[in-house]
Amino acid sequence: MTQGESFVYTCCPGWGDHEFCAIKTIVKDGKIVRTEKPSYTGAEANEGYICQKGIMSCRQPYNPKRLLHPLKRAGERGEGKWEEISWDQALDEIAAKLLQLRDDYGPESLAMWNVVASVPPSQGLAAVLSSRFMGLWGATDPIQGYGLDNGPFYAAFFDMGDFYKYMTTDPKNFDTSDYIIVWGANPIENQQRIAKHLVEARSNGAKIVDIGLLFDGTAGFADEFIPVKPGSDPALSLTMANLIIQDKRYNENFLLSYTVAPFLVRDDTGEFLRDAEGNYLVWDADAEAAAPMTPGEQASPVARMELDGVHEVGGVACKTAFACLREHVASYTPEWQEGVTGVAPEVVRRLTDEYVAAPNAYIFGALGLRYQNQGESYRSFYLLGMLTGNLGRPGAGVTSEMLPAGFPMIFNDTPITMPLGREGYKAKMLRQNEFINQVKSQEPYPIKAFWVVAGNPVHNCPNRGLWIDEIFPQMELIVDVDIWMTDTGQYADYVLPDCMPFERYELVASAAYNHIVLQEPAIEPQGEARDPTFLYSELAKRVGLGEYFDKTAEEWIEVRIQSKWPMIAGIQPPLTYERLKKEKLVRAATPPVNWDPFMGLQFNTPSKRLEFYCERLLPVGAQMAAYREPLEAPTPMSLGNGTAKGRYHFFSGRQRFFMQSMFTDDPVMADLSGGYPTGRMNPADAQAEGIKDGDKVEIYNERGHVTIEMKLDQQIPPGTVQCWFGWRHDAFEDGMYSELIPALGSDYTLNDVSKHWDSCVRAIGGFQPGFGTGGIGGMAGAWDTIWDCACDVRKVEE
Repeated sequence: MTQGESFVYTCCPGWGDHEFCAIKTIVKDGKIVRTEKPSYTGAEANEGYICQKGIMSCRQPYNPKRLLHPLKRAGERGEGKWEEISWDQALDEIAAKLLQLRDDYGPESLAMWNVVASVPPSQGLAAVLSSRFMGLWGATDPIQGYGLDNGPFYAAFFDMGDFYKYMTTDPKNFDTSDYIIVWGANPIENQQRIAKHLVEARSNGAKIVDIGLLFDGTAGFADEFIPVKPGSDPALSLTMANLIIQDKRYNENFLLSYTVAPFLVRDDTGEFLRDAEGNYLVWDADAEAAAPMTPGEQASPVARMELDGVHEVGGVACKTAFACLREHVASYTPEWQEGVTGVAPEVVRRLTDEYVAAPNAYIFGALGLRYQNQGESYRSFYLLGMLTGNLGRPGAGVTSEMLPAGFPMIFNDTPITMPLGREGYKAKMLRQNEFINQVKSQEPYPIKAFWVVAGNPVHNCPNRGLWIDEIFPQMELIVDVDIWMTDTGQYADYVLPDCMPFERYELVASAAYNHIVLQEPAIEPQGEARDPTFLYSELAKRVGLGEYFDKTAEEWIEVRIQSKWPMIAGIQPPLTYERLKKEKLVRAATPPVNWDPFMGLQFNTPSKRLEFYCERLLPVGAQMAAYREPLEAPTPMSLGNGTAKGRYHFFSGRQRFFMQSMFTDDPVMADLSGGYPTGRMNPADAQAEGIKDGDKVEIYNERGHVTIEMKLDQQIPPGTVQCWFGWRHDAFEDGMYSELIPALGSDYTLNDVSKHWDSCVRAIGGFQPGFGTGGIGGMAGAWDTIWDCACDVRKVEE
């Protein structure tokens, strides 16, 4: 730093890019002059990164489009007419309306929308304080079963018995891998830390294979790119499983020790065979008889436990779970899968050979499979790890989410979110489809107010028309808290200016680099922007809850770090707010190894083993991973549900210069992104449609449409029409890409598996209050279907 400069740590505004980066923000004369990568310590000393979004983010506080004053609607919703008002007027009027609605309809008539990844840092004070207010007021939480990125949670819950633990890994583990399959992700363009370790792995001799829809930056970097058709991924991965089993190239010891493979399964019911005491039964090959195994037992209770066999025990026909798997995947042949995936049989055979032969192989899933059948894909990835034993050892594994992880950090948030205890938390938790239906019907209770804590549902949620035409007309009050005038804010009654990360105190709880980082204000809030502590404290005073919001942001942070979690409580010298304030970041008391969720190979499933055969999924016939047709995306076989929804797959992937809509307001980033939104399609499809490069086209389906300039691009596979995610509605000539996409968590996108999953979570006491999303309930029972979208396209004659 030069003379007169100082620095603080802040969260990158592009937090939702799933790098969860903290950045060093350099200040001189009260102004931000630049941002740099952070300076972590210990094993993470070289793990700080910054991408182009992080570098450009220091421009955002000074953007002339910033919201600087509270606004009150002065015309019709969506008309764009506003008046500037004071904070006192805004909060007085909002509080009065909330009290009136509470008296008329009950406290649950207020719904508080909080997608925690939307306000960096996620799980910060915006989330925990709004959850505190929600629970004390008794508001409705409509985010349950939302469906965003839920496939990894499904796989982790049923196969490993834990919602969060098994989805991530420290990317330093890649360095010693011999073979890495990047499946449905683009880390080279979007995730700097992961990209660095992929480069490191290849420099150490690893082969990188990219499996995906588009030839993107990661495909260009990889040693091999294998294109697949939309939603076909589990057909490919289960074919690999079949080849491994048929050729007996599985790791028998791993399967016997850590999975349910030797457990006997009844032919008549599909349930595990048990003895009178409830113990699972395995087959003793020496005694030629069934033998009991208690849950959690790894050492074989017999000298030779059988892996693959068919038997009769006490008059009950049965076979091992492994035999069930062998029979189940037998139909997944290389020739069959080619008709689904488009991958040639010889390619899937070679891919399988290379994966099995590698001493240490990784499958890196990373949230890129946004189809209704995504849960089957992630379960099949973990199945491949089980078959080969690529779990629980350095340089090998499976990860389904790939946040760049460190050891988990659990802060002392319960006293904040639930000051009256769990029994005193009064929020009403609705699944997303229940919320949609209830708003439409106003039964069993009316919902009349909508408070956007974090997120931009009109823009970033699929099916824009659902919000504008069906949900918002039912609301007597809509409040949006944000730093920009968003597509959601345009329909609000009040828009309240939030502070950016550069302007407020926060605890960076999810930096994922084994450090606790204090975010401090780099600059004073611009205009009249105010932080969450101010907002909820002032609102609470006006509605009779002021006694519960009596701390400053720094005092709330001090409560949060008083955690009993060993990796925080064990920090020496002890972590205090004074120490954190002085040092700015403090390394957690983590073990001297890279985080790997499979360390120790201990699982919380009913069997205490890896359950590729999951008894809990028997009622919906999903006990083993299977290929299921996508909800809507066209495939060579048929269209989902037997109903033709369109001739093309509509793909709305993000590109490297935007993060959600956060960076679309930066003129430099917008210019780097082409200056305006465009569509892309393969030249062969364009020729068949009579479309030339630069032609204006309409992309449409039964839900909506968008008019856009079309670019021809060989990177786009035939049968696909693509539109970049992120551009705001006013950037388009007509319509909006999100009009086309099925609504997340709606009745249309749910299926029997998702409904059963929801019931399983409820049975174990799910929908637990948490940091604004209802805890684990918010991660259950719905699918991300953003890419399950079919469309048609036609040239617009001018």
